[in-house]
Amino acid sequence: MGAKARGEGQTAYVADRLAAAEARRTPRSPRDPTAREQAEREVAAHVAVAEALAAWDGVDSGFARLLAGLGESLEFEVAVLWVPRGDRLRPRAFWQAAAGDSGEFKAMTLTSRLPPGRELPGQAWQQLAPTSRAGADGPGPPRWRAAVKAGFREAIAFPAISAGEVIAVIELVSREQPELSERLKRSLAAIGYVLGIFLAHRRGILDEQLITQRQVEILTLAAQGLSRDQIAERLGVSPSTVKTHFENSYARLGVKTRAQAVAQAIRLGLVR
Repeated sequence: MGAKARGEGQTAYVADRLAAAEARRTPRSPRDPTAREQAEREVAAHVAVAEALAAWDGVDSGFARLLAGLGESLEFEVAVLWVPRGDRLRPRAFWQAAAGDSGEFKAMTLTSRLPPGRELPGQAWQQLAPTSRAGADGPGPPRWRAAVKAGFREAIAFPAISAGEVIAVIELVSREQPELSERLKRSLAAIGYVLGIFLAHRRGILDEQLITQRQVEILTLAAQGLSRDQIAERLGVSPSTVKTHFENSYARLGVKTRAQAVAQAIRLGLVR
């Protein structure tokens, strides 16, 4: 049996156990997905997050893989990662299923700045717990009205927490109406805990273009002990270009020396 087949078998086994436990606790409505289907989605979400974090190879691709994995495994069409900046949540990454059309919802999301308690992401931030909203809950704020106009019916948001601090909030939006069951809340809380620890040690990746990708490459090589001339040769650029990149990264990172820049980049998770 191949590794993939073994993995699928283990996922099915875990899903069966979760489904059986849930069935003993909660009666199911005939219109709801079966307990096993729900369990399989939740297990798949945990696996998708673990794989995305293990394969993290860059800010944009890492966020895209993470949000796509969560959205696809839980069958949501849109996923947004929000990060606290002062007293507001700001969108850091936006994923949408290839076949989807979010209309004005995407533009309104990318320009939103949400205080604690405002809209679904702000509520998850304030309450430190998963929360949900359905189209039947009423018209809601303008961004949610744009979501409903685009055909979306349900949204779930949950915080990524480390040491009691919200590091980020994940918002998932669907055209269906999945129930935020107690078990799903527990699953999302567990995923949020894992994400919180991961992101807390890589806070730099939550900032938009704190330093450029080229500056990351240069600081990575500097961390490996290469001199300016060696870095220039490795990257096929002039030593003066490398010097300029160093100086620009100092300003962006708020440091004055190469050693400080490397240390700060490592602390922020920009250099591993």
